[in-house]
Amino acid sequence: MKKNLADLWQLSPLTDLSIPQDDLSFPGALSLVLPSHLSEEMIANQEWHLMHDFELTEEELRHPAVDLVIGGVEHYAEVRINGRAVMDCDGNEVIYRREIRAHLQQGPNRIEILFLNYDEEDLLLESDEAPQCSLCVPSAVTETRMGVWQTPYLQFIPHVRLEHVVMEQIWHHGGGCEFKVDLHYHTYRAGLVSAAVRFNGMTLHLPIDVRANQASALFQVEAPKYADLDQLNSDDLYRLVVTLDGQVQEFDVALSQSLCVTHLAI
Repeated sequence: MKKNLADLWQLSPLTDLSIPQDDLSFPGALSLVLPSHLSEEMIANQEWHLMHDFELTEEELRHPAVDLVIGGVEHYAEVRINGRAVMDCDGNEVIYRREIRAHLQQGPNRIEILFLNYDEEDLLLESDEAPQCSLCVPSAVTETRMGVWQTPYLQFIPHVRLEHVVMEQIWHHGGGCEFKVDLHYHTYRAGLVSAAVRFNGMTLHLPIDVRANQASALFQVEAPKYADLDQLNSDDLYRLVVTLDGQVQEFDVALSQSLCVTHLAI
């Protein structure tokens, strides 16, 4: 279950206080509700504050874990829940997920996004670059305007959180390959839980052992499509969709001939 934080957000200036406040919805750019004389460059050179209030019920807060999910953030931003900083959107991740259950309360809650200037050198000392899978094609950046280009939402987790997905291509000497998907998860509450992994038109259902932290799916690919990573063609990509305990993660996958292993007879 998830709750979209899609209603109006109040936008306020932090640099030039003469700019009037206004409300906007995401996805979108801050410039949609700002005076027309402000160029995108002028907007990017200032600091801004976004605020949104939402309600949570007792039933929603019974979940042992609640993740805040934000994606498509252009420009550095600090995110706060009920006045407490919970994450930095610093460009190291396409989608940011943080567990925030301890910061939430029954009834009214407030989320804030602060677009701030920062010292890049200092930031890099405190942040590790997110690991990139060689098979996963990152989403293309289509917007450079300051704003939020995916609707933020809360993900309520009843039993198991999907921590991350690992992919591996296993090539056969005689042709074809296997595509292995490892699901790494964290269990909060015991229960009957299964994962669905869809790849190349086939869906495998995996029972989740809550005493473990990993499950694997293996797909046979008889005639794999090779992708040229320098000149990507969307027709050469595979779609991987993982569903676990209400959480969904989707990936574009490029099988690469350059990663094949050649076995030579000795």
